[in-house]
Amino acid sequence: MPIKKYDDLLAAEIQMEGAVNVFKKVPIGEKEGWEGYALRTFTLGPGGHTPRHSHDWEHVNYIIRGRGKLMIDGKEQDINEKDFAFVPPNIEHQFSNPHDEEFEFICIVPNRGEY
Repeated sequence: MPIKKYDDLLAAEIQMEGAVNVFKKVPIGEKEGWEGYALRTFTLGPGGHTPRHSHDWEHVNYIIRGRGKLMIDGKEQDINEKDFAFVPPNIEHQFSNPHDEEFEFICIVPNRGEY
């Protein structure tokens, strides 16, 4: 498996309805030989948030740095650096960053969950 340096990865701003100040990197996926899944990182700038949405696949998350909020099924919870989260399929969810520093997390999903 290739090694990718964090600083060499390009961040793409998420351009979709409901996404504000959200950037994504994809360090590991099918191109690297991991068929069926993708490991992505998302960075939410201050005031940023992902869309409120649900889908038929799960997320596995690890918070790399910062702090934010995770809304799952209408219940908002604080989530901080080094925390883990599991978002079940078919449950409305949203990550948000109401703080002044960046909030960054890993998100592992099946490839059909790529956005």
